[in-house]
Amino acid sequence: MAKSFVIDSDGGTGIITTAEAKEHLKVDTTADDTLIGNLIAAAVQSAQIYTNRFFLTTQIIQYGDKWEDIKVLFKSKVINVVSVKYYDNDNSLQTLSTDVWLADTKHQPARIGLKPDKDFPQLAHRINAVEVTYKVGYGDNAGDVPQGIKQAVLLTIGNWYQNREEVVVGRIATELPKSAQYLLDQYKVQTIAI
Repeated sequence: MAKSFVIDSDGGTGIITTAEAKEHLKVDTTADDTLIGNLIAAAVQSAQIYTNRFFLTTQIIQYGDKWEDIKVLFKSKVINVVSVKYYDNDNSLQTLSTDVWLADTKHQPARIGLKPDKDFPQLAHRINAVEVTYKVGYGDNAGDVPQGIKQAVLLTIGNWYQNREEVVVGRIATELPKSAQYLLDQYKVQTIAI
């Protein structure tokens, strides 16, 4: 049961500006601007992985070998499903009519299902026989992202800025600080393992 996805268009990691991070860190010099920018990107990416979300509008293409593999969409918050495509018995790529399927974007993780009295067509015997293109995110701008997520990212940046070495004597090193995990847990979406 192979399931995978690719990022078709990336919304980026720009939910925190360097100025916001520097204010949080109480840094008033430009000497560490590059480092802080890198920490912002890494902290946002880590928070996105932890929550199973993309925060800014991002387009995903999710693949599956059979119809069951696309019934649950891997990433959240789904804005809309753009298309469902499949390889038919002749191994030709087809677009599945919206008369056949529906998307439940209110549920998290979002789901793809059949409309009443409809069936999925036969698939070619191949890998990645089905692909779903969908958009996820809170919106196009940093202001669309919940403040709890932004605060978790700032806490992570602060932790990494203060503890730049992999091992800090007298402390337990963790990927994300516990306070950031606590904030992100309310946004975390559980999906099946991929």
